[in-house]
Amino acid sequence: MAQSQDISSTIRKIQKEIHVLPNISDRLNYILDVTLSLFGATTGSISITDQEEHVLTIVAAKGMDWEKKIAVKLPFNLGVTGRAASSREIIYAPDVTKDANYIKLIESVRSELAIPLVTRDTTIGVLNLESDKVDFFQPAIINQANLFASQLTIVILEERIAKEAVEKSKREEDRVEEILGYDPLILFLKNRIRQVGPSDTSVMIIGEEGAGKKLVSKSLHFVSQRKNKAFLTVDCAGLSHELLEAELFGSYSGKIFNAGKLEQANGGSIYIESIGDLPFDLQERLLVTLREKKIPNPNSDETNVLSLRVFTGSKRDLLDEIQNGKFSMDLYYRLAEVPLRVPPLRERRGDIPLLANHFIYTYNRQYGKNKTLTTEALRALAIMPWGGNVRQLQSAVQYSVLVAPEAELVATSFAQSSLGKLESDLPVSQMGGSNLSIPPDILTPSENLSLKIATERLEAVWIKEAFQRVSTQEEAAKLLGISRGALQYKIKNNQFLIGYNS
Repeated sequence: MAQSQDISSTIRKIQKEIHVLPNISDRLNYILDVTLSLFGATTGSISITDQEEHVLTIVAAKGMDWEKKIAVKLPFNLGVTGRAASSREIIYAPDVTKDANYIKLIESVRSELAIPLVTRDTTIGVLNLESDKVDFFQPAIINQANLFASQLTIVILEERIAKEAVEKSKREEDRVEEILGYDPLILFLKNRIRQVGPSDTSVMIIGEEGAGKKLVSKSLHFVSQRKNKAFLTVDCAGLSHELLEAELFGSYSGKIFNAGKLEQANGGSIYIESIGDLPFDLQERLLVTLREKKIPNPNSDETNVLSLRVFTGSKRDLLDEIQNGKFSMDLYYRLAEVPLRVPPLRERRGDIPLLANHFIYTYNRQYGKNKTLTTEALRALAIMPWGGNVRQLQSAVQYSVLVAPEAELVATSFAQSSLGKLESDLPVSQMGGSNLSIPPDILTPSENLSLKIATERLEAVWIKEAFQRVSTQEEAAKLLGISRGALQYKIKNNQFLIGYNS
């Protein structure tokens, strides 16, 4: 166990050594290594508070993968670390496997001690000490660690380490990290983007509506050699044959020929969303254009050489379309040199608090609000079905920031009108149906804990909200991130929508 004299001598050692280290990363890693050695911890981390966004950024870590370290931004109140930051008190998890709120970032950790680094009026960060043994940190060690953290806070402030660490983090922001999340599925995707991005291969991005396919395509572009060139997008969904042809290949306006986006993006990248909706004849034309790498110029006898990287997005498996003769096999294999799958939000629920916190910060700034998320609100968001994925979560948070009357958002904040009433209290005629009844305690568990019933209740709220915003089933389905047929099925079979007339 560390003694008081050991703590004082260690602090003096840190103050002396960090002055000869060349950069902030080396200083932070040195501080962490010495601290872990002092308290016999096997792994650990130092997180610094981003005072603007009110999240903790890991600036030094031992035992954690690099991808995870740069991806993790912990909102206050979330997990052991977030709770320590918000409460300004030590949080100890003697057995992390029994802590329902624990966020596992390192597999070997069995006990964790989170000590806030606090001044009189703010939390500047959190020191995490971890062990591969259950209940490793006994009361005497915890007291000594708290004393050490108090002195370390003074050093971090005096040496401007906290400010420099946050500034370094912002300077070195990774464009791939605009895809928020540290779930293993997302970390795998981001790793693939870093591997594939610098090449010139065509990438087909597969994922549900609202999962983030366009964001993935942007990340691929901005880690490539073409990052300083054009990045253009075309969405095949809902466009007529004539409009799609004009978008991709160009069109005449009187006697003037307007170049299409394939030519406009020449030298850079293009993202074609919903590629499965591209008519078959335009598929063949696109294939020829990409194969020959030429674009005829109607304004002259010359032909433009095409140097273009193509990313495509699809929400369905195009191999089935090939079997049905609806999609060109040759085009598929030219566009899908590398396929990437974007996981739906329901497969990475651990990322929901991070995403929600980011959207709260964004819309607070946009609308001049100061809303915060309670633990209750985060738990409610974590169990919702999210058929519309990240886009739907973003819309729900935006709605709550704009409409919810309370400053601290709770579970029902995401299903309220501007009058503070539940949407179910509004006239059904505004939705286009009749006799719709949704319980006001929508997020409160009842005696029947059936997940099927809970999901149906939540889906009913979201379907109703969709019809508050739009007037047709087609528009509502698009907003919800599902097909019109799926929406009709839910309306017909959801017990909480009985009596609704489309």
